[in-house]
Amino acid sequence: MDEIIKELNEKETNNKFKLFLKNNFNNRTAMRRIQKFGGWLSSMIMPIIGLMIAWGLLTAFFIEKGWTPVKAIEDYIVGNVIQFLIPILIGFNAGRLVHKDRGGFIGAFVVFAVVVGNIYNPGDSGKAAPQFLSAMAVGPAAAGVLKGIDKLLEGRIKQGFEMLVNNFVMGFLAFGLGVGAFYGMPYVFNAITWALGEAVAFLIGHKLIFLAALIIEPAKIFFLNNAINHGVLTAIGTAAARDAGKSILFLLEANPGPGLGALIAFMIFDKKQRGNAAGASIIHFFGGIHEVYFPFILMKIEMLVALIAGGLVGDAIFQAFDAGLIAPASPGSIVAISIFIKSEALNYAGVYLGILGSIGASLGVGILIHLLMMKKYKKQSANSYEEAAQKMLDIKGKDSKYVKTKGAKGESTKLGDVKTIIFACEAGMGSSAMGASVLRKKLKEAHIDIKVVNFPVKELPEDAQYVITQEQLSNYAKQKAPNAIHKSIQNFLDKAFYDKIVIEFSEQNGVPNNEERKTT
Repeated sequence: MDEIIKELNEKETNNKFKLFLKNNFNNRTAMRRIQKFGGWLSSMIMPIIGLMIAWGLLTAFFIEKGWTPVKAIEDYIVGNVIQFLIPILIGFNAGRLVHKDRGGFIGAFVVFAVVVGNIYNPGDSGKAAPQFLSAMAVGPAAAGVLKGIDKLLEGRIKQGFEMLVNNFVMGFLAFGLGVGAFYGMPYVFNAITWALGEAVAFLIGHKLIFLAALIIEPAKIFFLNNAINHGVLTAIGTAAARDAGKSILFLLEANPGPGLGALIAFMIFDKKQRGNAAGASIIHFFGGIHEVYFPFILMKIEMLVALIAGGLVGDAIFQAFDAGLIAPASPGSIVAISIFIKSEALNYAGVYLGILGSIGASLGVGILIHLLMMKKYKKQSANSYEEAAQKMLDIKGKDSKYVKTKGAKGESTKLGDVKTIIFACEAGMGSSAMGASVLRKKLKEAHIDIKVVNFPVKELPEDAQYVITQEQLSNYAKQKAPNAIHKSIQNFLDKAFYDKIVIEFSEQNGVPNNEERKTT
């Protein structure tokens, strides 16, 4: 009897273990976790990109080899901004994401300790490197510790002593973590920085850096571009740019050439989507919002090969000319790239030829793909964006449906109560800003008085009323704002999507839409 019970218990344990593995280690869960981590990294650093652009301009103008050298600015501003200000701001922002202002403050304090600790103990190089990676790790870690302690003390502090206890908790914790970070963290992050630097140096030294396109171009389609660009390439590239005056790493993800070449191929062969592809190409190339071409690639997934080909050719040309930018080009617009090209004739030639080469390679392979797949593509329905949405669901492993017309299950907000529409994306600065601008204009034209704002999806307020997100972010948005009306969008140039929202609010508010006003 005991053996039977033991066997049953073992079977139950095995079943539970299998269920655990299924729930936590299948492809769908892994992709969600990767996307969440990517969004986390980009949320830390994206708000600081404007200041990094400012640092790049200071570098371009005022360093010894700049356009208008000013030694005082180089000595007192340029170096200190990248050494102290930006890492500390990253630490504050990362900590704030974990535990609001208290997390931000302790994150900034501990990151400062790491920065000065790295100056005190710069490692074998003898030169302190910018502590971007350490800020992205130490800031949220310190905030997480404080958040845990605050939760333990919640409801246990005697009335009237809350401020005293909270301040002393933060003070003692910052004291301990700061001293530990000062002495201990430089060893850790110097080792990490050294390893990453050696890996990049190996690839560049052996003329292999162009192979990064094999990872970067597919990763873009899975919305990991910000994680790769700002979480890895920007951190390493900034140190390289400080020493060499430029870095090829700033070009690898930002290059708009592969996407433009693919969009031109769609304009040539896909009459149904020609207008959308033309509009997307302008926004992509000049506005730098690469997300607008993702649905086109998912519509015809074979076109991913064209993107990779464009990336490989462009990166190989960058490498051959030793091309590079002096600061991150974010967003990846031809305008931003042009501003941050180091002022050297060969560098200008290398950057522009690399972009043109990537356009040509992507277009050429895209044309070949369309010719080879012509029979298959002719069978596609006119409603190809919906097909692309389904492909995205299959690739992402998401259970949600394409562009819901009804509110999500469990929502409590009524359409008539909506005063603010929130357009949310991963970082809250690129695609969401564009979408909010389009919808805001359409609502204004329809004389509908509803505010439209854009937010990072991580910062969605719990009491949000009406939320629009990309399909792959919808589930996360519903967790952040469970009572809101949620809408999902695939293509930011889809006029029908915006028009449908306008019609819904027009009917709800009794405001005649454009067609009705014309007839009256």
